[in-house]
Amino acid sequence: MGLRQFMGFQARSSLDEKVISGLGAFLGILSVFIFTDWATDFELAISLLPSMGASAVLVLAVPHGTLSQPWPLLGGNLISALVGVTCASYIDNMYLAAGTAVGLSIMAMHLLRCIHPPGGATALIAVVGGEAIRDLGFSYIVLPTLANCLVIFTIAMAFNNLFPWRRYPSSLMRYDNSMYSPETSRIKVSHLQLAMETLDEVIDIAPEQVKYIVDKADEIMRSENAPAFKIVAGGYYTNGAPGQAWAVRQVIDISNHPNPSKKRVIYRTVDGAQKGSSATVLLFEFSDWAREVMTPAATKLRIDNKRDAA
Repeated sequence: MGLRQFMGFQARSSLDEKVISGLGAFLGILSVFIFTDWATDFELAISLLPSMGASAVLVLAVPHGTLSQPWPLLGGNLISALVGVTCASYIDNMYLAAGTAVGLSIMAMHLLRCIHPPGGATALIAVVGGEAIRDLGFSYIVLPTLANCLVIFTIAMAFNNLFPWRRYPSSLMRYDNSMYSPETSRIKVSHLQLAMETLDEVIDIAPEQVKYIVDKADEIMRSENAPAFKIVAGGYYTNGAPGQAWAVRQVIDISNHPNPSKKRVIYRTVDGAQKGSSATVLLFEFSDWAREVMTPAATKLRIDNKRDAA
């Protein structure tokens, strides 16, 4: 295991994505601050910004993450607010109340399938946020918590959907899985969902995203392994295998299917293993087999040499 893997470095993103994430978070927190200051007072606005700032990072920098979706955003913060206010009201020791609030809020979010990391801060603020927060009592759940979540949610919906590679909620995103090989196309989103559940842990990526990544990785792998020549009708190709596995095939025809992964090749084997046979295979399968282009003259010369040797 390398240092990069051990430290958990995240995948690179484009400069556009970095700028857009920062701009979205700016708009989100600005809106929350202005609204809370207007609806309550400045002290409350200051107290709540850490929790909402964390939510803004998720919904505006990682809009497709499972922890960023509407139910985790709303449910996670509201449930945590309820737990936090309850602990603050009935547990006199602040240290014990703080730990209990965060621990119980995590358990509640787990049970209700709405884990949202900023929820821990929302619960903690209810305990340690000062007199202004404690005086709100259970109204803390509605104003400012619910109101601020709705502000963040509105900004996330309006801002993220301005860009074609972003959709919020992520269920609005449509991935193109039509251009990849039959091997990965047989893996369905439902298969990935079941596989992810076997890990018995929270994974901040949707099965639809995993499906797209698997298909894209297959496309990249095939492009890396593809021969440096084009398969054309009438061409001769060899697998370059040693001994009796060596063969030369001539392409008779290639189908004109619009999807490259479904194009088929009709070929006949003109020399080597299974000489004289014909078959039809997918174009990408033929490309995986072909290692070298053979000219008709070279193929004929090898056949003539084999006849002479016989």
